[in-house]
Amino acid sequence: MELFVEIIFRWLIVRVLGMYTRWGFFWLIGNKKSMKELSGGKKANQVSHDFYNALVGLISFCSIAISIAYIIFSN
Repeated sequence: MELFVEIIFRWLIVRVLGMYTRWGFFWLIGNKKSMKELSGGKKANQVSHDFYNALVGLISFCSIAISIAYIIFSN
């Protein structure tokens, strides 16, 4: 069970939602960054990038979950 939660949180929320949301935001404002840079390509910056990816990923996940719940239960 612990492994399942780790995979969901670490991979889906942090790596996928967090990184791609940050990449899309930077792309929209015109400050294009690479995925390697956003994932923390350098070891010194990896902790801070993981924190920002996790924060943005959690916000994105909550927004998506609330939107889906609103659409389903808005009848």
